[in-house]
Amino acid sequence: MSTEQLTPKVEIDSEAESQKKSTAETQNPVSDQILVGIPAYNEEIGIGSTILAAQQHSSTVVVVDDGSVDNTVPIATQTDAIVLEHRENVGKGGAVQTIFDYAHGHDFDALVLIDGDGQHVPEEIPDVAKPVLEESVDMAIGSRYIEHKQTETPLYRRFGQRVLDVLTTGSTNSKLTDTQSGFRAFSPKAVEKLTLSTNGIGVESEMISEATDRGLEMAEVPIEVRYEGIDGQTYNPLQHGLTVVAFMVKLIRDRHPLLFFGVPGILLLVFGGGIGLQSAFLYQTTGAFHQWRAIIGGFGILIGMLCLFSSLILDQIRTMVVKTNE
Repeated sequence: MSTEQLTPKVEIDSEAESQKKSTAETQNPVSDQILVGIPAYNEEIGIGSTILAAQQHSSTVVVVDDGSVDNTVPIATQTDAIVLEHRENVGKGGAVQTIFDYAHGHDFDALVLIDGDGQHVPEEIPDVAKPVLEESVDMAIGSRYIEHKQTETPLYRRFGQRVLDVLTTGSTNSKLTDTQSGFRAFSPKAVEKLTLSTNGIGVESEMISEATDRGLEMAEVPIEVRYEGIDGQTYNPLQHGLTVVAFMVKLIRDRHPLLFFGVPGILLLVFGGGIGLQSAFLYQTTGAFHQWRAIIGGFGILIGMLCLFSSLILDQIRTMVVKTNE
């Protein structure tokens, strides 16, 4: 008798539990598919709320503290996030590499990177991850500007970002509107194939370059960004810009040696040749020999020839390396 009375109750409880689980899965259908990684450096103001919001969309949130000297680590460890620590500050690129290393040993369908300063909106994690989860792209980039609408981005920052966008897209032949966005999603294939070498803040540009080299598909997803009342400027804007520009110059040098060395070589040849011809003309018409003109012209021609020769050799080496990697 008692058993018969308990059985319906168990069935009801199980059914209720099933409905509750189904409702939770409907509200958060991709939580087990997404791995969220948060690189952090002195983010005590925003890291806690960012982690808690990210955990609404992912069952696994990994925070890599890059040698913070504030309360970032104590705050992060009070949550259920996995916290990995660098003994010293190595840069955002180093933190991202640590996240990728962690991801290599775990199962996931999309790795989402989001900054820990609170500028990104964690509620958009499913939107950024969606193209990757649907297997339509290997890397999705959250863009603040793809819809050409008004944003909170300060004018001076937008100008600097635009310069970096031009440098990045020009060197990689990609069509992107927000190359410096840190809100991104990656497929397991992308995590496996991307080889990152920079430890600094040029890592966003390097990921685009690497994805281009590896033949990975990229797409942008519109996102919101918050600047008002957010203490999210880890780096001085000028320092940030100069660091990324320096990295982009190296990137152009490595990807396009014929352009990088060839164009200056041709300009130097023209300059040196012009000075030399002018010196010869003056000597012929006036009898005066301008020694310094001749020396400058000669050096211009010599250095120009060296640049042209180097560009041809390095371009051939790069072509051979690309073919070998294929």
